[in-house]
Amino acid sequence: MIEPTVGLINKQQVDQALKDLAKRLEGAARVLVGVPEGAGVYEDGITIATIAAVNNFGSADGKIPPRPFLAPAIEKGAPQYQRLAEVMIPKVLSGEMAMKTLLEQMGNLAEGHVKQEITDLKTPANAESTIAKKGSDNPLIDSGHLRQSIRYVIDDSNEPVEEGL
Repeated sequence: MIEPTVGLINKQQVDQALKDLAKRLEGAARVLVGVPEGAGVYEDGITIATIAAVNNFGSADGKIPPRPFLAPAIEKGAPQYQRLAEVMIPKVLSGEMAMKTLLEQMGNLAEGHVKQEITDLKTPANAESTIAKKGSDNPLIDSGHLRQSIRYVIDDSNEPVEEGL
């Protein structure tokens, strides 16, 4: 006959388990997606981050309309990020996976979403003169440098983002 046994975890074991869990979750890391500092410059000296900002928010003079690609991409991907977290957080809590690995997976996913948004965005359309000049009607793609510059970084500082988009 099988007899059940009951064990009691002592306070020291509980304390150690809580310390181990805290260590796995430590840090205020965040995933940033966009054009990071040092992504490069175009031939005319304008940074890729500046071009990204102008395209995303529009130019101050109104000649270039806003073509938001960051927030819409992240909003569209939110259900996937949520699902990834639901599946992977238990693995982080159990120690099977490092939190950094989960953040890297989220970053890769978000980076892909932003690049796809740049590819898919069609409105507002470019002016006919712009289309003729670049030979394409895709508003956010000319040379491809902007899309290629989209990256994610894992930032564990509490510093505000100073450069980049």
